[in-house]
Amino acid sequence: MLIGPPAYLDRPLYQLQYESLRWFDYWLKGIDTGIMKEAPIKLFIMGTNEWKEANEWPLPETKWTPFYLHKNGILHERVCHINEGFDSFEDSPWGRGYLEYCSPRLVENTEVIGPIVLNLYASTTDDEVLWFVSLREVDSQGNERVLTRGWLRGTHREIDPKRSKLWEPFHPHTKLEPLIPNKIYEFNIPIVPTGNLFKAGSIIKLKISCTDDQPKNPLEMLACGNLYRQSPSRITVSHDPDYPSCLLLPITKGNVLETFLSEGKPYL
Repeated sequence: MLIGPPAYLDRPLYQLQYESLRWFDYWLKGIDTGIMKEAPIKLFIMGTNEWKEANEWPLPETKWTPFYLHKNGILHERVCHINEGFDSFEDSPWGRGYLEYCSPRLVENTEVIGPIVLNLYASTTDDEVLWFVSLREVDSQGNERVLTRGWLRGTHREIDPKRSKLWEPFHPHTKLEPLIPNKIYEFNIPIVPTGNLFKAGSIIKLKISCTDDQPKNPLEMLACGNLYRQSPSRITVSHDPDYPSCLLLPITKGNVLETFLSEGKPYL
């Protein structure tokens, strides 16, 4: 398995074909390419620009850490308080809203490697919702970048418990279950595995919407494009002890003392 660096114009996708060729040469042609003498897992860690090798997945040192959604757009390890309530946004042909939740600034370098899942409690005024979520990093200078994304169609929320894991829900996609308007459901949204070192002073950011972001370069256009709503709806995300929406992160290093809030403000 290989989790490679982001694809940019100066790092084209065809580079991965050389690794694929080594694999096919060994298994289909019997050519000893040396691939079986290497670690079975290779991970490119953004933030360090270095490769890491492993023999197990997820990594054995992984500490599964829930970051709960809180009021005022805060993402924090502590569980929700009573009566924290909810947040909402409009998703309609005239306005594609979204919600963002940010951690306090990290006090130490924190490495995140592995699969990620957003366990989201939410409702909609419609019988369908299309979830588009993204994990982002905001550095100490305020620069933001998307690390990875996840998607789920609300009517395909069913999971198979026997094939699911804490960090990896399995959606069979065998039937369509329309939502009851205004009823709160749990949506287990898998996010594509990633590897990143969040440096001290940076912020972990989660964006929740029902549409892709507008592409910023031609390569992003390859992975975007979605259906537009034909009617307006309002999406409500709950976060309280009864509905503890949280982002489950695979922390492999750092965050020993966890994050802390300064006057309840995530950016300060």
